[in-house]
Amino acid sequence: MAQQTQIERVAQRWPLMMRRFPTPDKMAQCDEQEVLSLWQGLGYYRRARYLKRASEVIVKDFGGRVPSDAELLLKLPGVGRYTAGAVASLAFDKRVPIVDGNVHRVLCRLENKSDTPAPCSWSWDFATQLVQGCTKPNILNEGLMELGATICTPRNPSCDSCPLSGDCKAFSAKTQSTVPPPRSTPKRKRLHHYAVVLTCKGKIAFEKRNAQGLWAGMWQVPTFESTKKVKKIQVAKELQIDGELSYSGTFEHSLTHRIIAFSVFRCEVGEVDRYTWYESQALERIPLATAQRKVLAVHCSA
Repeated sequence: MAQQTQIERVAQRWPLMMRRFPTPDKMAQCDEQEVLSLWQGLGYYRRARYLKRASEVIVKDFGGRVPSDAELLLKLPGVGRYTAGAVASLAFDKRVPIVDGNVHRVLCRLENKSDTPAPCSWSWDFATQLVQGCTKPNILNEGLMELGATICTPRNPSCDSCPLSGDCKAFSAKTQSTVPPPRSTPKRKRLHHYAVVLTCKGKIAFEKRNAQGLWAGMWQVPTFESTKKVKKIQVAKELQIDGELSYSGTFEHSLTHRIIAFSVFRCEVGEVDRYTWYESQALERIPLATAQRKVLAVHCSA
């Protein structure tokens, strides 16, 4: 849950998840929609779907117990080398490395290596050497991650507070601010989503997104997606809405690789079979991405 998510948000959701799914078996038996619902606000919803699938494999192939070996952990859906190393070393004290962006930066500065902007085979090999030579791999791995997150930061590292500064070649060479080199940031795509809050006798229409792609498996109000701006008459045509659309407002929602400009409309219609209709008090129980919560907020404030 903490991967690519602010820890404050994780702290809000973690107790709920653990109460509902204390064991892999409990999650394996539930519906994916329930997992997505509890995951709301954490983003990167593919992780929630992988977690559900991994729980099913754990029950089916490992008797309901999370494997402790990194190689076996790699067999679980959604588990890569970093996650496998984290679980194996931190939870089971196995002598395996962990390399994320923070650890990679610490290792590069220790060796003053200036040609590897991202985790690579070199940093994994170096981390393996360190963990093989230590007595407490869990403490080493957690310490390297924490050091990179709090002291050996990308900008303005606190070298005077660093316990490794005496052994740091970048600190000695005064290159710590440029090592490792910054990663190039691709330009984010700009997209347009036209969301229409359809209401009928106090209920709101929702549709389920496709099983693949952005916000897969989540729910949304009827939405037309475009790479360019369009007029509301085209929105109504694309969504097959007969009534008049009333403008509610706009907002931008930023993601890692794209910026989505949302235009929100509203329309009172008769109940249409192709949608699922919910009363407002039931909306907390269905999985809605943060962007959809913003859509509803714009609608309510219009």
